[in-house]
Amino acid sequence: MGVLPRRPLPGYAIEPGLHTIGPLTDGTRQGGYSRAYLLEDGDRLTLVDTLFDTDAYMIIEYLLRIGRSAHELTDIVITHAHRSHLGGLARLKKLSGATVWAHDREADIIAGRASAKHVSLLPLRPFVLMPFRVLSYLHRPPHVPCEVDRRLGEGDTVGTLKVLHVPGHTPGHLAFVWRDRAMFVGDAILTWPTFGPGWPGFNLDEQEYERSLWRLVTMKPEIVGPGHGPPLSGAGTPAQLMTLFPQPPG
Repeated sequence: MGVLPRRPLPGYAIEPGLHTIGPLTDGTRQGGYSRAYLLEDGDRLTLVDTLFDTDAYMIIEYLLRIGRSAHELTDIVITHAHRSHLGGLARLKKLSGATVWAHDREADIIAGRASAKHVSLLPLRPFVLMPFRVLSYLHRPPHVPCEVDRRLGEGDTVGTLKVLHVPGHTPGHLAFVWRDRAMFVGDAILTWPTFGPGWPGFNLDEQEYERSLWRLVTMKPEIVGPGHGPPLSGAGTPAQLMTLFPQPPG
């Protein structure tokens, strides 16, 4: 019997110690090409968000294929409490016993004691986002609840990660800065289906969101890890970000 070919690896190393994980194909059925980020920092193995699927298969597979294991995860940090970022959380927590970190305003949603606020069913464009609007409005499919172990706020740290509270998309939305070079921004900045300042109509407070977005783009990170779509990196990244919001909010 011949050897079966390996599937493409569901992720890659952006640079030593920093990995991105997410669907390569058919991502519209997996949280809109949602992304997770893996950080290797000495004796800590930290995951930012957990993709859409409840079995966490892509994350577990990626870890095994780079010589690591889900059992080694020490910390799981959550940007915000939407299903495309929470899917694999409960399974990974069970496998690893990792400490789960999130903002206080998101913790009860993650634990299943509260529901996320509805997003708008408008605008109708881009059409590719309509299924996500409807499913988010109906809170379907639900995530598997998982308790948050530690609450995070502005200025806190998780290992080498610095915590930024950037509300607007949700009240407790967080971003994380790693080694003053990389920034993981959840749904504040997205690269799927196109590069842009979040999905239109998905922010719960647009004025708060604009202030948060201005803060992020003016920090001029070299690497940006969005919640949906591939990461941005390279010398041109700061200038590219400034095209999203070239002037301070009024």
